[in-house]
Amino acid sequence: MKDIELAPRYAAIGVGGAGCEVIDRIYKVLPAADTIAINCDKDAMQRTMADKKLYICKSVTNGEGAKGDVRLGRDCAKAHIDDIEKAMLGYDAVFIIAGMGGGTGTGATPVIAEKALSMGIMTFVIAIEPFSFESGRTKAAKEGIAKIRQVCHNTLVVSNDLLLQSMPDATMRKAFETVNASIASFIERKAALIKECFESEFKAISAEVLTNGLGSGSTADLIDSVHIRPKTAKE
Repeated sequence: MKDIELAPRYAAIGVGGAGCEVIDRIYKVLPAADTIAINCDKDAMQRTMADKKLYICKSVTNGEGAKGDVRLGRDCAKAHIDDIEKAMLGYDAVFIIAGMGGGTGTGATPVIAEKALSMGIMTFVIAIEPFSFESGRTKAAKEGIAKIRQVCHNTLVVSNDLLLQSMPDATMRKAFETVNASIASFIERKAALIKECFESEFKAISAEVLTNGLGSGSTADLIDSVHIRPKTAKE
């Protein structure tokens, strides 16, 4: 095993629109985390706050975006894989956040996760499911999550449906702010665990994260008990 510094470096990576919205939040509230935004939507990218930004569309779609096409999202990531690899160099752990059902998040995330793992980086994926009433996105989301899990065993799924059920009186904006804050809390807590155990318990970190969930705290408890569901036998 390579020598590892006592203070491991980690990054939060947002892929696609939903993932970059979470990254924008993490950039503002979690200064210890390096943030990387990856998107095919140039306008959305300009609105996102992040330490590094990768616009991965122009060479594949002439700058028109993935437009919900999973294949295009995958092809864009593959076309820019050298840029993605360069952005991830030097990190010991990455947390990849992406919404499922659209083109960029669904298509690019497995490519990015696979590259991170091939670089020897401890990799976690947080996949955000669409609402059940978004019928056009549900099938693609399920297929995307299955593909991600083939690549990365440390995959957590956040359910928008369960989010709304747990906050019946909240506005949609408030609900999304809550889940974004909870994901930031997850990353902060697990990064602290990685820092504490990185040298002595490196091999046990993945199992520890998936077994113990997010830990204590109001938003952490909420997302742990309601929004993140475990893998089922059918997935």
